Amino acid sequence: MTLLVVNVVLYVAAVGSSRLTYDSLMIPALMQNFGEPVRLFASFFVTNDLLDVALNMWCLYIIGRLVEPVLGPWRYIAVYLLSGLGGSVAYYLLGNPMVQAAGASGAIFGLFGAYFVLARRASANTSGIIGLIAINLVFSFTVPDIAWQAHVGGLATGLVVAGGLSLARRGRLREQLLVGTGVVLATTVALGLLLTLAPGAVNLG
Repeated sequence: MTLLVVNVVLYVAAVGSSRLTYDSLMIPALMQNFGEPVRLFASFFVTNDLLDVALNMWCLYIIGRLVEPVLGPWRYIAVYLLSGLGGSVAYYLLGNPMVQAAGASGAIFGLFGAYFVLARRASANTSGIIGLIAINLVFSFTVPDIAWQAHVGGLATGLVVAGGLSLARRGRLREQLLVGTGVVLATTVALGLLLTLAPGAVNLG
């Protein structure tokens, strides 16, 4: 709920400030050599697109209520933030450097991936989440002006982070802390190394 409220408040702020909206956009060409790094995170929190915010916050409300109780608040936030960052990095590398993008979809896809990992670990039926991911990916690749790169990057990051976090045994707080810290640091370093490449280094449009 905190993430939902933060996103809605920032949407309202973006509607009232074109400067805030512009300064939060993912524009890879402005970010070479770690320039304007705040865009990596701001881009999946700040947007003035009402439909984008409404759809993403609805998904966050539904999937978040399933994932957060299992992971706990701090690991849940880590998955959300790293998935959003993974989406931004993927767009930086795979998108057109001159085309802007924004929205929380990469982070939401990361939560989809996390739910899949948690469901598999619990030996639960995963056909529903697989179908949901597949449908959303079809939309990502077929509907114009959707940053599919961020969706794929967020999904991949969510799968990796949740998979790493799930290595810690339940009830072992010290083990969960050590594993969680290692996963967060390793993921952050890996994404940071990818940012040393030129924007659009693997430009797929």
